Amino acid sequence: MLKRKCQQCELPIEGRSDKKFCSDQCRSNYNNGQRSQSERLILEVNKVLRKNRTLLKQSNPSGMSIVRKEFLTRSGFNFNYFTSRYKTRDGNEYWFCYDIGWMYLEDEKIRIIEYQSYMKKL
Repeated sequence: MLKRKCQQCELPIEGRSDKKFCSDQCRSNYNNGQRSQSERLILEVNKVLRKNRTLLKQSNPSGMSIVRKEFLTRSGFNFNYFTSRYKTRDGNEYWFCYDIGWMYLEDEKIRIIEYQSYMKKL
């Protein structure tokens, strides 16, 4: 009888006849390696977006805050990544990271707000 080998590390497999991997770690490593480059790009972009949202949320405990742009930049915020934009009637523009947005103010300051129901769908 032929010994079956793990698809990841090629060690012998024991157990069920339909088993393809010798351990959960090998199964996970194999599947992670199968992801395409575009899926990895999506994961990286989502990682940046989640970090941006977390930093905005932490900097905005009251629903509307003003912080220095330098503070967000030093914290690792990436202003190039956002999920949508909202333009007010006055022509001001907010960039949103999911449900929290920011607007550039004078003197290198940033206004942070939470999404409001009167804003058009994001």
